[in-house]
Amino acid sequence: MIEDKPMLLTRETLPETIADTAALDELLCRPSQALIDDLQNAKGDIMVLGVAGKMGPTLAGLAKAAVPERRVIGVARFSEPGVRAWLQARGVETIACDLLDDAAVNGLPKVPNNIFMAGR
Repeated sequence: MIEDKPMLLTRETLPETIADTAALDELLCRPSQALIDDLQNAKGDIMVLGVAGKMGPTLAGLAKAAVPERRVIGVARFSEPGVRAWLQARGVETIACDLLDDAAVNGLPKVPNNIFMAGR
């Protein structure tokens, strides 16, 4: 669920059941107050390299929900259909890039917070 201010993840806001994958995605992208505070202290935009893997989309969606005023950039080849649209629907900017291509990597935006999620 995308809102101006996300519902915080607390014991009180945990659902009794999770109805479907969309509800699970929404739950996993709810930040805690501690995460919001931590990311507020880490100044600058955030880039997630290898964002299209198993955990990357949730991590990027969670980061964007925690600091919606900042850019969260997801970088991947985006070979799996739907991942890019899922990220963009949550406000995550996406850049298609082969992380094994040095020239392409050197052309990425320079941001202070980089998270490397690409598999090896």
